[in-house]
Amino acid sequence: MFDSLMTAGSNLPRTALCFWALAAALAIFTAFRAWLFFERRSELADLSPAECLKLFWIGFRLDALIVSRGLLILILLLLLAPESWLSALRPVLLAYAGIFFLFACFAETAGVYYFRYYDFRPNYLVLEHGADREVIRTVMKEYPVARILLISVVGAAACLLLVGRFAPLAATSAAGPWDRAAAVLILLLAGFASRGTLDHRALNPSAAAVTTNRVANEIAASGVFNVLYEWAQQKKKQYGNLKSMLPLPPLPEAASRARSHLGSQGRLTDDSPNPVVRVIDGKQRAEFLNVVLVVMESFTSRLVGTLGGSPALTPELDKLAAAGVLFENCYATGERTIQGLEAAVASFPPLPGVSVVRRPQARQGFFTLATLLKERDYETLFLYGGQGIFDHMRAFFIANGFDRFIEEKDFDNVDFRSPWGVSDEDLFRRADQEFRSLAGRGKPFFATMLTVSLHSPWEYPPGRIEPLPATISIPLGFKYEELNNFLYADYALGKFMEAARAAPYFDDTLFVFVGDHGVHLRGSKLIPVDEFCVPALFLAPKHLPPQRIARVTSQIDIPPTIMTILGGAYRSPFFGLDVLNHQKDDGLAIMSYNKKRYGFISGPRLTIINEKGGEAAFERDGQGAWAPAPVTDSARVYSQNGVALLQLAEHLLKNGHYTTARQATAPNAKQKS
Repeated sequence: MFDSLMTAGSNLPRTALCFWALAAALAIFTAFRAWLFFERRSELADLSPAECLKLFWIGFRLDALIVSRGLLILILLLLLAPESWLSALRPVLLAYAGIFFLFACFAETAGVYYFRYYDFRPNYLVLEHGADREVIRTVMKEYPVARILLISVVGAAACLLLVGRFAPLAATSAAGPWDRAAAVLILLLAGFASRGTLDHRALNPSAAAVTTNRVANEIAASGVFNVLYEWAQQKKKQYGNLKSMLPLPPLPEAASRARSHLGSQGRLTDDSPNPVVRVIDGKQRAEFLNVVLVVMESFTSRLVGTLGGSPALTPELDKLAAAGVLFENCYATGERTIQGLEAAVASFPPLPGVSVVRRPQARQGFFTLATLLKERDYETLFLYGGQGIFDHMRAFFIANGFDRFIEEKDFDNVDFRSPWGVSDEDLFRRADQEFRSLAGRGKPFFATMLTVSLHSPWEYPPGRIEPLPATISIPLGFKYEELNNFLYADYALGKFMEAARAAPYFDDTLFVFVGDHGVHLRGSKLIPVDEFCVPALFLAPKHLPPQRIARVTSQIDIPPTIMTILGGAYRSPFFGLDVLNHQKDDGLAIMSYNKKRYGFISGPRLTIINEKGGEAAFERDGQGAWAPAPVTDSARVYSQNGVALLQLAEHLLKNGHYTTARQATAPNAKQKS
């Protein structure tokens, strides 16, 4: 058999090299997809044989698109080169093929480890954070870089040897016109594969959504394609749009729905280009309480004792919860820190694609809680243990209401640093110093803090906590070191509040604690909804009686709830609602998963809309699990409200109208829809 292959390669040198280079490259991607398939087979048991074939078929189409575009230059050189050049071109073309094989092997090997950590194929995060110092340091500590490189080199070398053996690429009299004709045929096939479809729309990442099993769809996807597609969208300044993934009504209808939903709090106005600006008449005179908003990295409800988490690793937060107002069913808007910040600081829902903080339309005049409190003469500051350049945070918050941004370089006498910045104790110690100084000047202040300690590679100051027993039951997806780190994050929070209680600002301060996102959002469900639950706690013992609120809430409800506690009248564009005065409502939580799939929860009902616009409905059963339910018109009401909020948010962002400003002097200026 090998002799016949060698003979074919000699007789058709152009065709042989085209064929074997394409075949080897496709084999790389297919082999790694098979690796993931068998590694996660326990989560794919519900797939039928037809669905398994469909998974590999759509994966093959995505791979063929990447391979055909990546090797296009090789194919064209082979097709156009004169017969006499073939021997001389051989080392150049083999080197070209070898580089592509190395790229493919490295991308796929690294993609396996990426999948193990994030439960996704590589995606937009590679572009947003791939060059960040913190991420690079974490990768070097957490990932087996040497093993990844070794597998990549060995795999690429094996493919190159295969191609070199069966594609001798020497001019022969036997080749004749058939060789060039066959190469032309391969070029035509590669041209078709580079588009991937006969449809008028080219392939995009949503093509991989071929089953109702999320893990299967991720395996069908291509990490290389995901990243390149996202890069192309960003180059065109197309940051992802709702129209490509959700069925949208006409904009006036969406605005009407949003006004109806949000009009339950305040009087809607008609004097602004933002149709959901309301005038909120506080039921009490304004109290100039200080506000400290602590956004806690990776603080999932799964490990919070007072919320039924197991193992319970939050003795300090549990104590605080007994004295404050605790939201028992608060859902994060996404799975990234920056989405939690957009929601908790600006009451802005999660849009697809690049985070709002990174978009040019939000670099100035984007409404935040700091914007509002500055109107009341508050001093505003943001404290972060890491670098402000990360996720463009410093530029965004300084431009949108915050007077100061304190970051890693501003900390002196640091006790401990991790790849992500100074420890939570260092952050809280600096915060306490700042708050004492501000209180001494007699001005109210609003401070947002973002913690960093609870992050891989799970490093924290030694000697602070007693490590958990080695025999402890470790929840799915977690690591032993991670659980200890969670315990440390809670410990640091407790130390901060101990210092705050002894400070002059404590009695006149509203403390708000909220997790930024859930962790280990895994499984075969379209969206692992319960993993989005995060603690949300309001604490002001002198001003706020303790209670537990069971209704569904979202991070976007935090700013309006803070303003209700402060009292007084104000103009609001917030997409969330005050929870304290809407406890009898079912609430509405909007969540984005992998920035391409949306979930909407209201009371005991859940609707998921996937990236192709398909709907799936669920209801809580007697055991609290989500059971499939029919998609009825009444059930669609809350998801349609959620879609309307998202659509309007996207429109306001594009046009720079997420403000409370009154109508511009040039009302006929063209707006983007």
